[in-house]
Amino acid sequence: MKREARPIRRPLSDSDRARYRGLRAELDQERDDIVAQGRRFKAARDATAAELRHAVQLLKAERLAQGLSLADVEERTGLGKSALSRLETDPDANPTLATLARYAEALGKQLAVSLHDPAAD
Repeated sequence: MKREARPIRRPLSDSDRARYRGLRAELDQERDDIVAQGRRFKAARDATAAELRHAVQLLKAERLAQGLSLADVEERTGLGKSALSRLETDPDANPTLATLARYAEALGKQLAVSLHDPAAD
């Protein structure tokens, strides 16, 4: 079997090299911007997840302080015991605000969501 001949590459001119360097620099900057944006989004998501975990911990502590079982909360919320247990124990749980509000209401509490300037932290 005969191999196909590769096309001969002509040397790049100085202007082509400069153009490619400029394109490479633009691509590198765009990549760096995308990576930085991804890191900001991840940090924001992680902070939100930490706030949700904290809210669930507060709800669980209140449930225990009131002497309520998961079955009691199930009756009051309509959420299954297994779902409530996962919510309280799974570090990756991602409850909706509606779920947290139902849980809080079952304990005689009200869920409050606030918006603040991160520079104030």
